[in-house]
Amino acid sequence: MTTMIWIVFAAMTAAVIAALLWPVVRGKGAPTEAERDAYDRAVFRDQLVELDRDVERGTIGQADAEAARNEISRRLIAASQNPSRSKGTEALPWIAILGALIIPAVALPLYIDAGSPMLADVPLAERMADAEKNNDFDALIAKVERHLAETPDDLQGWQILAPAYRRAMRWDDAAEASRNILRLSAPTAQNISDYGEALVMASQGMVPAEAHTLFKQALVLDPKMPKARFYDALALKQEGKLAEAKAAFEAFLKDTPADAPWRQMLLAEMQDQAAKPPALDQKTVQDAASMSAGDQQAMIRSMVDGLEEKLKANPDNLDGWLRLIRARAVLGDTSQAKAAYDKALAQYSGNEDALAQIASLAREMKIE
Repeated sequence: MTTMIWIVFAAMTAAVIAALLWPVVRGKGAPTEAERDAYDRAVFRDQLVELDRDVERGTIGQADAEAARNEISRRLIAASQNPSRSKGTEALPWIAILGALIIPAVALPLYIDAGSPMLADVPLAERMADAEKNNDFDALIAKVERHLAETPDDLQGWQILAPAYRRAMRWDDAAEASRNILRLSAPTAQNISDYGEALVMASQGMVPAEAHTLFKQALVLDPKMPKARFYDALALKQEGKLAEAKAAFEAFLKDTPADAPWRQMLLAEMQDQAAKPPALDQKTVQDAASMSAGDQQAMIRSMVDGLEEKLKANPDNLDGWLRLIRARAVLGDTSQAKAAYDKALAQYSGNEDALAQIASLAREMKIE
């Protein structure tokens, strides 16, 4: 029944369009070619007369007037020598009416097959309101950004925007949103940790000094905060304080449930301890924290390239392979991460425990 109704509507639409175009096809009421040419010549003559008047009034110079007169005369001659238009235009009305009839005929079957004529329209306001529920994050971000541009002290707006930025991996923006959340609300271990994590991700996985300070503040408020514990231990490891990092990781693992989503990442970092990265003195750490994002990334890439060279010389280093795969993935070097993953699988072929760890990391980093 619904299909029949839409067929009727389509037929009615085509009939109305045809009725409107029929006078054009027949040419009724339209000026003839001769009439249009006569009109053009009359207009050009009037323009020449008006131009002479402008010269008499002094509103146009002789040089400009001569140039304008030449152009108007050229058009007048062209109109006089071209009394009829291109005959190709005679087919245009028929093309228009055929198009008006063919388009509904083609569109209707497609709409019947794929369309939903009974589905109600969703108002724009409702779509924007349901943007997060419907995973329409672009709409969500745009909506809240416009709102916060006018009301930057709206805490709820920043609380919506921060996770949206994290989902979009816009880490610099996520850090700014988290900073505003802390500015507008009482500090909590969760909010402080979120801010610190955004700074870490914006630094390509390196824990800058500002972020480490934040994680320490979060742990004062909640010594069991998982995110703060993990990044605090990671910062110690990156600073070369391996004994302190090992103790922090082990204490965290002891309190971590077997089904905790961060457990595999924690185990990977603990296993990576065996790689024994070179200790960084405090000055190096401070210099890295003050670097621009580009310089930090260049330094990190240099360190990762060095690790890859070491693995070429000594490939029997599972922790090193796990570290390399993770680093390449975090840097966005997907093809190189996949290459490292394949080499690690080949290196530990037959070692079920090693293969399980490699596969787990690959799933986590989405590079399988």
